[in-house]
Amino acid sequence: MERELKLELLQDDVDRLIGLPLLAACCVEPPHEDLLVSTYFDTPDCSLRHHRASLRVRQAGGHYVLTLKTYGKRSGGLYEREEFEAAIPSPTPDPAALREKVPQDTALAELIRQGDFAERLKPLFVTEIRRKVALLRLPQGDEIELALDRGVIRAGDTTIPVRELEMEIQAGEPAHLAAFALQLLDEVPMRISRASKGDRGYALVAGQSAGVVRAEALRLDDDASAEAVFLCIIQGCLVQVAGNEDGVVNSTNPESVHQMRIGLRRLRSALDIYRSLIACPSGLQDDIKWIAGELGPSRDWEVLIHATLREAFDGAPTDVGADAVLSAASGIATGARQRAAQAVNSERYTRLMLAFSHWLGTAGWRSELDDTQRAALARPAREFALKTLHDRHRRLLKRGRRMAKLDEQQRHRARIAAKKLRYATEFFESLFPAAKLRRFRNHLSELQDDLGWRNDMAVADGLLRSLGAENHDLALGSGYARGYLAGRVDADKQALRRLWKRFKTARLPV
Repeated sequence: MERELKLELLQDDVDRLIGLPLLAACCVEPPHEDLLVSTYFDTPDCSLRHHRASLRVRQAGGHYVLTLKTYGKRSGGLYEREEFEAAIPSPTPDPAALREKVPQDTALAELIRQGDFAERLKPLFVTEIRRKVALLRLPQGDEIELALDRGVIRAGDTTIPVRELEMEIQAGEPAHLAAFALQLLDEVPMRISRASKGDRGYALVAGQSAGVVRAEALRLDDDASAEAVFLCIIQGCLVQVAGNEDGVVNSTNPESVHQMRIGLRRLRSALDIYRSLIACPSGLQDDIKWIAGELGPSRDWEVLIHATLREAFDGAPTDVGADAVLSAASGIATGARQRAAQAVNSERYTRLMLAFSHWLGTAGWRSELDDTQRAALARPAREFALKTLHDRHRRLLKRGRRMAKLDEQQRHRARIAAKKLRYATEFFESLFPAAKLRRFRNHLSELQDDLGWRNDMAVADGLLRSLGAENHDLALGSGYARGYLAGRVDADKQALRRLWKRFKTARLPV
């Protein structure tokens, strides 16, 4: 398993970075430089890419190394993925050299065993990298291979630059990589690396936009401790957050912002669930709230222009000024998206992800625990999960009483309670028999979706009100859309009553 932290240099500071006294103090031996030329291969239908893998032949001097890497997972700049290597005699890839190394019961092994696989491989792109390498020993004793890369990714006549720092753990704790990276960040401006060289090469060749990463269902061990489940939940949240960074920065897909926001909300909800046992530092919580807030306006305006207004103006009279309202809202949405991208690209966000990874990897909460908390974290997670679900269920039932007659502020509190219960249910679901939670989860999801839709309508009403107030030429169109939305919300009351009644009949496992 390859475990490395990757950061992008914002300027061409490779020489300055390698000359820092901080690095010199940790160097086991003087740095050396290599020229690495790597050719990436795939079949015409990109079968390796579809299997979330990449295959390259790297030339260093007169030697050739064939490397197969899986996509793995990334959180906070730390990549964890499987890597299989074999020396080969020429620049022509020979998948047979890897067949004994790749686990035999995987789809990837089946792919490279196909009889015509080698013949179907074609070169896609090339990376030409000058790499400065240093072996470091940190004060804690960890051994790290530090590589500073400067070069290009080339596909035909098109190139994109590479200025990258990679630190791979050779011996020790991966969490210490993040702490060391924070020290380097004090000296040289860098940001989280959002994509590997292989990912960037495929994007260059195929013009692929950044993908959208949704939350994956958790598979928790039945006998796992409450602390082990906490770590699993948080890592899942971070994978969703990290997986959508590139889409927020480099695409216009509104779903990237939405899914990154969901990942952050799930992260905050998980920290809230465990707050009685594990105290996340206030500075980290403040920064998580900050980045979620930076994404919020982009999400709100994109929902307005891509969904809400399209529906509101469908069939509207031509004299209400629908096009002017859509144009003005689109301009604001573009600016909000740019600000969201800038926040994800910022040093503050980079520091947040590195500091959070370090806190998580070193279990920074343990030193503050008392004996009661330690015992609670060591107990089976199912006990903690059951208490959490029942507590949140009771809170929702209390806040949702007479649901359809609640005012906007009361309904907002009920919506938050429903969302927190839904996230808790998703986190802990695999600890319980599926049949016992399925009906409850389905009714809760329907209720929370309806409450979320009503909240979107309330947000849209506020945005339209501000448009009309700031530009009188938009007042007629904004007022028309607000009236349409108000009618939709009022008509939904009966549906909300029905969903609430149905939810109240569902029961949690006892």
